[in-house]
Amino acid sequence: MADAPPPAYDSVVIEQTDSADPLSSGGAADVSGAMSDGANNGSEAQASSPSAPGDMSVKVYDPVKQGEGMSAYVSYRVSTSTSLPQYKQQETEVIRRFRDFVWLKSKLEEKNPGVIIPPIPEKDVIQKYSTGKDFIERRRHALCTFCNRLCVHPILKFSTELQFFLEADEQAWQNEVAAGNADKGTVKKGFLGAKKFFKGVASTTSSLITGKSADEAEDPEYLKVKSYANALETHLVEVYAHADKLTTRQRKLFAAMKVFGETLSKLGEKEQEDGKNQEAFVKVADKLCSDDTLEAALSSLELGFVEPMKEYSRHVKCVRNVMADRSAALQRLHDKKQSVESKKNTLAKLRATPGAKEEKLSDAEQRLNESTRKLEEANDRYDLIKERMRTAMSAYHAQRKVDMLETLEGFANKQALLAEEQAKQWKNLVASLTA
Repeated sequence: MADAPPPAYDSVVIEQTDSADPLSSGGAADVSGAMSDGANNGSEAQASSPSAPGDMSVKVYDPVKQGEGMSAYVSYRVSTSTSLPQYKQQETEVIRRFRDFVWLKSKLEEKNPGVIIPPIPEKDVIQKYSTGKDFIERRRHALCTFCNRLCVHPILKFSTELQFFLEADEQAWQNEVAAGNADKGTVKKGFLGAKKFFKGVASTTSSLITGKSADEAEDPEYLKVKSYANALETHLVEVYAHADKLTTRQRKLFAAMKVFGETLSKLGEKEQEDGKNQEAFVKVADKLCSDDTLEAALSSLELGFVEPMKEYSRHVKCVRNVMADRSAALQRLHDKKQSVESKKNTLAKLRATPGAKEEKLSDAEQRLNESTRKLEEANDRYDLIKERMRTAMSAYHAQRKVDMLETLEGFANKQALLAEEQAKQWKNLVASLTA
């Protein structure tokens, strides 16, 4: 457990943007067009429903196991309904597998710096080969949530990567996957190594010019938000863990009640000399063993309560990933500034040197121009990430707050209805036993 909960977000963020207002005042279902550059964190019901409001919605359904053994995988139907003009048809349906969703998320992260890309479920090698019904349903539900978050995002819903994922036919899709795999074979190690290097540099290395880390040059208000996100992740992970424990204990309790009913039934068989006792035991046993509504209620609790809590913990990790990219972009900007200064000094020394060759002067000028161009690119990328994050964080927080309240309210209502139904059945049983 952490020592203390994170501070209230409103006490951390100085600038509240207009784009966050519709989110904090409206329901989780009414979010189409209200998000800023941050990913929409809509409610579980809205995210998993094919009838989500707006001009686009996706349904992920009909999971089917394909193949056997180590090569087995699960395919899903992905059905899209949209009124966006860039789509060829208003209704489309394709077949995709889990690694295809991974491809989509990776492409969106690559092409949209500064945008909080919604999470997808983690890879689970052990569960993959068991292909259990519960595991497949949870994954299907999470993938559906992921797609519908993209559908209500004001930037991502227009991305060509999402459009290709949702409407490309099998041949076009396989060609893209094959091309992507070929590219991975030649550049994956270098690209991933460089990415990890820059992220590590961003958090640990000091600038050679100032002697300060990149974060020390950041806006102090942003650093407060960053600290808030770090604390928030810890507490969301804890909330998910305890939500999972809560529903697991309920499932164990109901399982124990069924076993208890079975033992009562056996005991009733031994009460031959007392017909009334035998009848009472049988009634209680039947009540405990034959209530099939409990399993459906528990499954509903897991999808409507535990899975959203798990997704919230995943989502804040996506926020931290964007923050890491911002730190890396700032560190790269500092490095490019240093490079420009160094080449300026070199050129100045050459110009001050009597008899310096024109070749060397020309070469030094070209190097300076190239470094200046790279500095401008680094500055543009950092400014883009910073500008997008300016509204993304407020929007993310506002929607997460609404969603979590709705999730907790839904959980409380389901618990109350379940308790009322159980109390009603037990009262009926008591009345029949005392009649």
